[in-house]
Amino acid sequence: MPRIILNVTPELLERINDWSRQSKQPPENLAIDLLEEYFDDCDDADRLEALISSGNMKTYPAEFVHKEINTLATLGS
Repeated sequence: MPRIILNVTPELLERINDWSRQSKQPPENLAIDLLEEYFDDCDDADRLEALISSGNMKTYPAEFVHKEINTLATLGS
């Protein structure tokens, strides 16, 4: 299996080691899991962008969404 060597800051290494202790998993698993998650997220973003660009997915302005949320919050009070 190919290898990748990463140089990380001491602060990042501390976070990695903390995660490793808490999860009882080797640090290498974190790197692999995060890379896989990152690429999956990128693929999802590409699919969503294509749907929006093609007009197959409707979008709403943030102002509209916030107004709807506030209206629902008021009704729920």
